Parts: sequence; structure tokens; C-alpha cells
Amino acid sequence: MKRLLDIRLPIGVVLGFVLLVLTLNLIPEQHAVRQPIPHTYGISDPQFLETMEAVYGGEVRRGHGVETLVNGDEIFPAMLGAIREARSSVNFETYIYWSGEIALHFANTLADKAREGVPVRVLVDWVGSIPFDQRLIDIMQQAGVSFHRFRPLHWYTLDRVNNRTHRKLLIVDGSVGFTGGVGIGDEWLGDARNADEWRDTHYRVTGPAVSAMQAAFADNWLEGTGEVLQGSKFYPALRRA
Repeated sequence: MKRLLDIRLPIGVVLGFVLLVLTLNLIPEQHAVRQPIPHTYGISDPQFLETMEAVYGGEVRRGHGVETLVNGDEIFPAMLGAIREARSSVNFETYIYWSGEIALHFANTLADKAREGVPVRVLVDWVGSIPFDQRLIDIMQQAGVSFHRFRPLHWYTLDRVNNRTHRKLLIVDGSVGFTGGVGIGDEWLGDARNADEWRDTHYRVTGPAVSAMQAAFADNWLEGTGEVLQGSKFYPALRRA
């Protein structure tokens, strides 16, 4: 019996290995682009856009207006001015919202707009907003701003602690959008004149692309709050810029 077991064991190991190899070879291989693709069409060639739409499953839209804003001296006044001019909705999502002068300025401006009766929604990342002064949150919430932190840390989410939102979006009336690299912190104030004034770029966007920016905000807002944003005040008809 012992001799029989001695023979069966290596046979079983060999058969198991063969079955494993066969199984692995039967699994379809997923192909992915892992190296530069040779240039077949130039960016100005219509076939380039057609290929990008097909490969990435998105729609290439035209007719946008894009204004480049460089550093805090240009970025913050443009964003705050757009909030003040809002008539139907303000949706703001950011990874970094710290405390300080510009943070207070944004909190007061958003609160003022909410007191006017315009729905204001603010979504900040839980990790990126850890230095957020509770006093600023109180200013907004007491004025009627709907404020939420995105993906707060719980014991059952420890495996997803780095699954954050790094989006920086401001959408006003569903027709004007801002996006780029700037965070809400005093480090971005100024015009990069020295090491204490951080350099960054933001963009003011009009045209059809704004609806996609609104949809991106709405996606995370739904996850964080359960509210579905609907209607023309969020998705108005947008003309080509």
C-alpha cells in the first residue's frame, strides 16, 4: 500500500501541473497598449479623432471655449466671480480645501450665494480636506450650503483608503466650468513670484464640454449623498462657444 501511495503522489503532482498549464493556456489573453503606438495619423487628420472615439469609447466634442488661467492671481478671482454671478446652481468639488485666507473667502462667497436662494453643493475629499477648519464648514452649512466629505475613512474601508477624488471642478449654472490643478489653500495665492507662491494652471470652460464636467461631479455626488442631479438647471442646452 505504501509503495502504491509513493507512485500515485508524483503522478498526481504531474497531472495537476499539466491541468494547471492547460487551464492557464485556455484563458483568453487580454491585450493592452503597453508601448508607444506608431503615428499613423496626425492630430489634424479627421481619422485621428475618429480613431480616438472608437478606441476610448468617448465622444470628441467640438465648439468649446477654453480660457487659460495661470496662478492664483488669475484663477481665484475668476472662480469667485463666477460663483457670485450664479443664478441656478453652484457645484464645487475639490481634493484640497485647507484653511486660511482664500479658504475663508471661498466659504463666505459660497455661503452668500446660498443665502440668495441658489442651491450650492460642495464635495471635498476626506483626505485632502483634513486640515479644513470646522469653522469654515459651519459658515457654509449655516447658510444652506449642502456640504459633504467624499469617502470618509471607516474601519471597513481601510483597504480603499487611497481611493480618493482628485477632481477639481467648479460648475456654475451648468454652463460655465472650471478645472485644473489649483487647490483651495493660501499656497496658491499670488503669481509664483517666490517659492511660497505655488505655480499652477486652471481653465475656464464653456460649450458642450461643461455638461461632461457636470456629469463627473454628479457621479461622485450621487455616490456620496444619494442625490441624483436632474433637470435643465444642471444640464441646460449648451451652444458651441
